[in-house]
Amino acid sequence: MSKRSGGVAIYGGTFDPFHNGHLRMAVETREMLGLDTVFLVPSAHPPHKPLQPVTPASHRLAMVKAAVAEVAGLSVLDLELRREGPSYSILTVLEMKKNHPGADILFLIGADAFSEITSWHRHEELLSACDFLLLPRPGVLNEASFPSGVFLEPEENRCYSLGDMTEYRLRGGRKLLLLPLPTLDISSRSIREKVRRRRSIRGLVAPEVERYIAEHALYRDEDGG
Repeated sequence: MSKRSGGVAIYGGTFDPFHNGHLRMAVETREMLGLDTVFLVPSAHPPHKPLQPVTPASHRLAMVKAAVAEVAGLSVLDLELRREGPSYSILTVLEMKKNHPGADILFLIGADAFSEITSWHRHEELLSACDFLLLPRPGVLNEASFPSGVFLEPEENRCYSLGDMTEYRLRGGRKLLLLPLPTLDISSRSIREKVRRRRSIRGLVAPEVERYIAEHALYRDEDGG
């Protein structure tokens, strides 16, 4: 499997809350690819979730920091929380490239999100700015869900197998990588619902996150705040 020494990854999300599925994806990706750092980037105003109530950024940021404080190779950035306006991924990638000149940047993206990437802000520029790693989602990881027009033609030249890793060539010259990552069937929505119903979330989030949720009485009402 190809290592990416000196490489860094961007793993963004609402993280409402950050759970053990997020954590395992980040740890496994870093170890399997030999990355220097996986940067976790909580989003401020997800453009694809305009109507969904989101817990205040200060709480979401604090939970991610608490979960990874003792985990080697994982770091948390608040750059999207400091930026005004929607959390556009292209702006985050460009800022990371500026802050880490010469670094090999990898963008972690869920299979469900990648299926809609052609609707993203400045998506063609984004697809040319860095490589991508597809994070599996139950029932979503298959070619039928890939958006049309993003891969290099002709058909027979777009997919390469490198050991356990599969690599697709994107039109912009970048790559889309698939790894045999573990899929934990955990969702932030289900965790919020469990808390609302006063049910245990032990094992679904880090102990530090569980304590934070309890101490700040998060997700007690139907709006999740």
